[in-house]
Amino acid sequence: MGAEGAQRSPEEVWAELLEANRPRSAEEEQSSPSLWCLLQAARREPLLRAMYPWISMRQLSLSASDSWEERGHGPLPAMFARPDAYEVVGRTSGGDRVGFVTADPVEAVACAAELIHDRQAAQGKGPHVWSAEAETVLRGGGWYPGRSVDTTVWRERLEADGFRMHAAAEGFLREFGGLTVVDGGPGITRAREAFSLHPLHALGEDDHFGEWGEEISRCLFPVGELDHGHAFLGLDEQGELYAVDNWLARFGRMPEAMENLVLGVMPVRMPDPDH
Repeated sequence: MGAEGAQRSPEEVWAELLEANRPRSAEEEQSSPSLWCLLQAARREPLLRAMYPWISMRQLSLSASDSWEERGHGPLPAMFARPDAYEVVGRTSGGDRVGFVTADPVEAVACAAELIHDRQAAQGKGPHVWSAEAETVLRGGGWYPGRSVDTTVWRERLEADGFRMHAAAEGFLREFGGLTVVDGGPGITRAREAFSLHPLHALGEDDHFGEWGEEISRCLFPVGELDHGHAFLGLDEQGELYAVDNWLARFGRMPEAMENLVLGVMPVRMPDPDH
């Protein structure tokens, strides 16, 4: 957001991003030449130019809105500016993985635009259909269609500890609570990590969750842990799934967030608080 909460236009954000990454003199070089070429090519693509760009670790991604909360909600893919090549990673509308490498930034942008167009065209209001790979992983962890478990014990134990279960958390735990996924391996934009959807892992952490909830003006409820306890998993009242540690990162909104968690999509990390 701009000054005094004013909404910036995509054109303004593109201009700021290009200026921040413009190649400097050799003495003050701070930008990546490959990233600069990718940004220029992406800005010339009409579909991408109409969206809001953001970068992280030479990764260019796009959102529908100029706000941290909306980052990661837009369709994949992500575009990476490597020193000697450009990589596009993502999923088709059917959930199939896509990996495309080229030396030409224009080709990378064209591939990304095609994937985004296909995903946007396929989005509808029907029930979520899991990709084949995500469904296989979830079934291996104990999930099945129509699963519904009793959340009473989790609610009582955690509310006695200071948490308050909201409807989104109750619905999530009814379907996914108790699952354990031990599979790792390569993912889409990060390595896949084991996770356990046992909310009682967070007993004693109500202050930690409460502080982050205040920071983002949301109510965070614990739903499990990531990577054998290296971070907690939390869900807010709008169905956003987060990794919760000394930092906060968002996997997106359910059910897409579960696909991102299972298949290894890098969560969007919240900017560090200004204190």
